[in-house]
Amino acid sequence: MRLPRTLPLALALAAACGGRSRPGTSGPPVSGDVILSDELRRVQASDLWTALQHLRPNWFRRSPSLVRGQGDLLVVVDRVPQGGSDALRQIPIGAVLVARYLSPSEATGLYGQGALYGAIVVSTAPR
Repeated sequence: MRLPRTLPLALALAAACGGRSRPGTSGPPVSGDVILSDELRRVQASDLWTALQHLRPNWFRRSPSLVRGQGDLLVVVDRVPQGGSDALRQIPIGAVLVARYLSPSEATGLYGQGALYGAIVVSTAPR
């Protein structure tokens, strides 16, 4: 079986576009769509909404390519939909293990039409 000539180029491009490692570690790659607890704790904020405004303001500016107009992100905490982005104000930074942004297509595929503008999925530490 012969591989296409473009395969090496595609592999090189995929490697170049891959995630970055966590600062100061040689751990697994972390993309710009994921924030870990150690990064959140470096920001002077008491709630997740404020921290995300400083660390990933672009999460709040994205919108679906086909749908125009105003809308809000869906917030999902520990697999339970919580509503719009204001729900992030109720989540203390110390409780968050990881926060992940889902694009509108990813979010709509997982959560339906209520996630047309994307989603922020939050995993918290067990209480």
